[in-house]
Formats: sequence, structure tokens, C-alpha cells
Amino acid sequence: MRYAYVRSDLVYRISLLNEFFDFVFFADHDSVINKDVVERFAESGKESSKDIEFLKTLPQSFMEMFKHNSFRNTLQNMSDELEKLPVLFLTVPVMFSSEHTDAIGKWARSNISSDIVLTLSVDETISVGCLFVWKNTLYDFSLEHYFDLHKKELTAQLIPSKPIKVLA
Repeated sequence: MRYAYVRSDLVYRISLLNEFFDFVFFADHDSVINKDVVERFAESGKESSKDIEFLKTLPQSFMEMFKHNSFRNTLQNMSDELEKLPVLFLTVPVMFSSEHTDAIGKWARSNISSDIVLTLSVDETISVGCLFVWKNTLYDFSLEHYFDLHKKELTAQLIPSKPIKVLA
């Protein structure tokens, strides 16, 4: 969880771990999980290089938590714990790059909650800004919402109350 901020990424990584440990315990039959096993898993050719790099970054102490007869329970416990984490629902006009998503996630963990996860959705009808839900409260920072809030003031500024003389 330390380097993943979006809930769907965390769910994906748990799924990747499940596939990896299936390989380790049932296909490779290796009882010791180490970097060599990750390499053999990579050679099986199913996963992307990004997934393999993620597996390589996991410390040995993390890998040793998983045993042949209990790895599925351990992964299920991880999934259950993920469901308990506070979620910031963020709706944006376009999908962000992973760098931008990570920056938002880091900011949220520094400023809102250290164990927060993001759930991102894209709504193309939001032209500028975003919406987010935190603790069942909607916060609307879209341009449309701003216009709605300040419609009278904006109209007054755009349409003068007295006719303007145009010099010809």
C-alpha cells in the first residue's frame, strides 16, 4: 500500500500476488520465495514488465508471510483490510497519468489520512475542476458549479444594466 494510492491498483496487485503465489506453490513447486522465483515467473511471459518490477520491489520479509497452505487466506485478509480503509472518491474530467495520480495520493495521505485510498472516475461533462466525496459529503469544485453559485454576479458583470454607447 505504501506506493499505490488508487483502490483499483491495490485490488489488481492483490490479484497479481495471487497469480504469483499460484505459480510459486503449484507450477514452480518452490518452497523458498526469492528473486529467482520472480525471474522464473517473468519468464512464464504472462505479466507486464511493470508487474514484474513491482514483485521485485517487495521485501523478502513480505514474501515470507505467504505459505503454501495459507497464502489465499493471507491475500483474503489483505483484501478485507483494503475494504476497511477510508476512501476518497474523486471524479475528474480526464484520466490522469500515474504520476499525477500518485501526487494526488501522496497529498491525500499527507493532508487527509495516512491510510486513505482513492477511487477515481472520469466524467467528461466536467469541463474544468473536479468533484470529490469524503465521508459521505460531496464537494464540487467544477467550473459549472462555480458558475451556478455565482450566476447573478457573473451575469451582472457580463451584461451591464445600462446600455453602452458605441462610438461610430
